[in-house]
Amino acid sequence: MSVLLDRLNKQLELHENEIQLIDVKSEIKLTGKETKEAIHLFREQFINQNIQRGDVVLIGLENSIWITIIEQALWEIGAIAHPVAETTGIKEILSEFTAYRYSGAIVSDRLRMELANQEILSERSFEVLSHLVNLFSFNGTSVRKIADDDEQQLALILNTSGTTGKPKRVGITNKKILLATQAVTKSQNIKESDHALIVMPMFHINAQIVSTVTSRINGCRVIVAPKFSASQFWTIVAKYQVTWLSVVPTIINILLKNQNSNQQYEKVKKAVHLEYVRSASFSLPEQLLTDFERRFNVKVQEGYGMTESTTVVSINPLDKPKVGSVGPVVDTDIAIHSSVYGITYKPNQHGEIVIRGPRVLQAYLDPKDNILVDGYFRTGDIGYFDEEGYLYVIGRIKEIINHGGEKVAPAKVEGIISQFQFVTEVAVIGLPDELYGERVVAALHLNNSSDHNQEIDEIRGKISKELAKYEQPSEYLITGAFPRNQTGKILRAQLIERLKGEMQHATIK
Repeated sequence: MSVLLDRLNKQLELHENEIQLIDVKSEIKLTGKETKEAIHLFREQFINQNIQRGDVVLIGLENSIWITIIEQALWEIGAIAHPVAETTGIKEILSEFTAYRYSGAIVSDRLRMELANQEILSERSFEVLSHLVNLFSFNGTSVRKIADDDEQQLALILNTSGTTGKPKRVGITNKKILLATQAVTKSQNIKESDHALIVMPMFHINAQIVSTVTSRINGCRVIVAPKFSASQFWTIVAKYQVTWLSVVPTIINILLKNQNSNQQYEKVKKAVHLEYVRSASFSLPEQLLTDFERRFNVKVQEGYGMTESTTVVSINPLDKPKVGSVGPVVDTDIAIHSSVYGITYKPNQHGEIVIRGPRVLQAYLDPKDNILVDGYFRTGDIGYFDEEGYLYVIGRIKEIINHGGEKVAPAKVEGIISQFQFVTEVAVIGLPDELYGERVVAALHLNNSSDHNQEIDEIRGKISKELAKYEQPSEYLITGAFPRNQTGKILRAQLIERLKGEMQHATIK
């Protein structure tokens, strides 16, 4: 048994009579003893279904405590969990089996109905603790991934975000998960008394390792919500005495501006003991951070990490944060790379952020060229260090706008525009331009005021004082909901294509 599993089980034994898992939707509460018994029952069922070491099992479920129980049961066999969004289409699920020959799938009731008549799968559903588990097995010969020892055995396969292209599969070993939990524990000062709330999707690295496994390996209580709900958020936080959770900037923005959420907060705020929220996945505008901290008296901890690094590689210390940065390095070798000066650790040198270390990916499960430079993994993000070693992320290489040879970082422009209270959300993108190659365009969601032209004029006035001419948007578009991936990141390529067709009626000159 791996060290990871040994420590998870020891915590269940130490807290055998204490609540360890709470499911918000069903209100099921499991003690350490009950959790361990559930894992054992699932493991026995999987063995009976001939799931073996190295088998990959796809998991398509909505958030619940059963996901972490199912995953540990698979890990104890030596099998591998590949969680995906419950909203994943049937065609995509079947393509996983066709391409990678997984052993089986555990899916929701909705997906079960759609998979029931597929020739390449056979249903093998079973019941555990009055809980129906929709299991399908692959009718072909599955391909197993077996390592020489337990530490190097794959435990998880996770898909990358896929904001700039097709998602890539990342294999994560037991050892990498263990190292990641140690990094998160230290950088966030995770305590046994913590109560962690999960609202991020559990097919994502953040909810999987930062919130769930790290909390469990420290003996913390884990509360799992099916998804984020603005109207129920503060009630849940108060009811279960939540001390921290991971969020994305979109959630912070909603909590600040959603009327129902703010009314609920006023009713329960005396019972709220939330110490901080950890913001991840994409850049949080400084104004949102300061507004949130002031409004709710809750700290925001910004960090930086990715699936390929098995979570966090830098994070702001709660006692010495720098607003706008993602903090000092955590347990990873981080450098800046440029075609001009190569690899450097010097401050104020802008270039691609590159990383290496025992948690960092060296190769995707599906071969991809040009992911390393001098032994470092290329993150695709642009950034720099300041004199105190705090890392700043400017934007993605593929999102940088080339305006007549001048490079414009969307995040920089978005940070200024988002300071206006009447701006609900903003995405700065580059649209084709015959003269300059690309022109800077700001896509906006504004509040319900009547005079949007005046508001745009206010933005133009501030922008003209704070940005160089080439960085200033030439057009402002009021448009509908932004296309997003499952974790809330804006799919800019799709947004660009859509806006090309909206230009005639959505442009404010």
